[in-house]
Amino acid sequence: MSTTVQAVLSHAPVRGRRTERVPAFAYLALAPTVLVVLLVVGVPLGYSLFLSLNRINPITHHWIFVGLGNYMALPGNADLWAALGRTAYFAAFSMIGTTLLGTVFALILNARFPGRGFLRSVVLVPWAMAPVSVGVLWSFLFAGDFGALNGLLNDLHLSNLAMPWLGDGFRALNLVALVHVWNQAPLTALMLLAGLQSMPGSLHKAAMLDGAGPLRRFFSITLPWLKPNLLFIAIISTINALMAFDILWIMTRGGPGSATTVLAWLGYLTAFQFFKFGEGAAILYVLTILSFLLAIFYFVVLGPRRTATVQPTELADISGGKRVRGMAALPRFRPRVRLLPPVISRILARGGFWATVLLVFLWSALPVAGLLLMSLTPAADLIRTPATIIPSTLTLDNFVSVLLPGHVAGQASSVQAQRVPLSVLNSFAVGVAVSVVAVALGTLAGYAFARHDKAPAFKITLWALLLTRMTPGLTLVIPFFIGFRATGLIDTRTALIIAYCSFMLPLSAWMMRSYFEGVPRSLDRAALIDGCSRLKMLWKILLPVARPGIVATAIFCFLASWNEFLFALMLTSTPKAQTIPVILAGFLSQAQFYTYGPMFAATVISIAPPVAVAFLFQRYLVQGALSGAVKG
Repeated sequence: MSTTVQAVLSHAPVRGRRTERVPAFAYLALAPTVLVVLLVVGVPLGYSLFLSLNRINPITHHWIFVGLGNYMALPGNADLWAALGRTAYFAAFSMIGTTLLGTVFALILNARFPGRGFLRSVVLVPWAMAPVSVGVLWSFLFAGDFGALNGLLNDLHLSNLAMPWLGDGFRALNLVALVHVWNQAPLTALMLLAGLQSMPGSLHKAAMLDGAGPLRRFFSITLPWLKPNLLFIAIISTINALMAFDILWIMTRGGPGSATTVLAWLGYLTAFQFFKFGEGAAILYVLTILSFLLAIFYFVVLGPRRTATVQPTELADISGGKRVRGMAALPRFRPRVRLLPPVISRILARGGFWATVLLVFLWSALPVAGLLLMSLTPAADLIRTPATIIPSTLTLDNFVSVLLPGHVAGQASSVQAQRVPLSVLNSFAVGVAVSVVAVALGTLAGYAFARHDKAPAFKITLWALLLTRMTPGLTLVIPFFIGFRATGLIDTRTALIIAYCSFMLPLSAWMMRSYFEGVPRSLDRAALIDGCSRLKMLWKILLPVARPGIVATAIFCFLASWNEFLFALMLTSTPKAQTIPVILAGFLSQAQFYTYGPMFAATVISIAPPVAVAFLFQRYLVQGALSGAVKG
């Protein structure tokens, strides 16, 4: 690093002028991302809108332009209103559940205790798992005759409580929503952990001096501090619930009857089961509009409420009544009335804390441990009645049948089991390719957004990119399917890479923008003074500083690509391009009992990379989630 850069680093950053000319390099850095997003999101979204204005005969390929006719027919569709009601219930359940559980997780993970790093990794595992893997796991746990939950009840001599858990419609809707919460709550915990770790310790110290207990400090200090994060989480959780599809596909497929048919599933059925592409596109566009309205609600209504964090000069006078990050002045607390001696209170508090730690660990780890046990259980034991979770023996035959087809004595590997190795290779190849493209383009765009966030063109473009993240994949999959089939790209890895970039590029640009915002602008000026071109300055000076952000973004992109199911399901049909989530879903279509063991072995194989990432790179994951989800 040059002497000029070192000199600048040793001094406080200099304030730049309020009006700064945007260099051509910033536009060139942003242009590839904008162009790709326009092609893979804007064009398909416009084509989907055009589809929704037509009625299409899938046999004759005859198009009839009906204008708003498909939309005008929606208010009279009783199924639509029923699906809309279920969607609202599912979204509310998910939002409340993920917020409450995520808050508990974040408070526990923010405390210092032995094994915190290990627990943080364990908590991340459900979120790192693909929704398809989550659905496979929980659908067997809730299975009626031989499900693991009923087996556990039988083993505990509580067989009178056993039931077909997914047999009742309303219960099935609640259980699917609960599984969605199990999958999504860790992400909420990471977002809230950002706010907790940025909270000045002086706030709680001042309150403790005033005699405030833990509960009073939580409601008077912690909760107001986390309010911006909680508002953002409410929106994100609701949108994720609106777009939920994978878990529904695996667990219920909209049943029993239509009890779990939400708006996304109804649009899928209309378009791909009944081949009413125009009507299905209209339903999915309604879902898209709902997502956009929620996004706009956050940016316009909730966004301005976010304020800057507390400055160090304010902390010295924090108990004197200053306003902090949108909070009212720190309240004065009356001394606590102690009902128990201090020693007993400390013992009970410590015991309650460790009991909560244990519950968090069991909630996150126990289902995954059950999946591992089932993958080592002989297929015959998995369908025993009455059900039991205690296997007669443990075996590696299930793994051998999927990793080395034909090498299990006396047992032929199923067709799906034979496809597992190639599907893992496909998932890895597509994930790496998408990560490279998304990080390369997202880094350039993130730098441009971070350095020129005041320029109107960049602010509008950033908003537009974020809105594309709110687009349900089902809205894009119809034009992708039609377009790739017409160009001969259907059933290829190339089609998956293009489709995955539709949701990975905006995420990558957003995360890298957050990282570059933390890099002093004085580095840019020092490098330019030393004679570096802007490209060389970015390559030689800024990228090494932003390396943790690049690694975190690459990990996020790879995990999201590895776990993606919808596009892979719709755009592939043969093993040459199918990914591991599609193969897992295919196991459920085979009714042979002997495929259950290999199915669970394949599920364990499918979650191995995400779980390894959760344990080995949990610091990067936490750092990436916090920067990408909370800043800005």
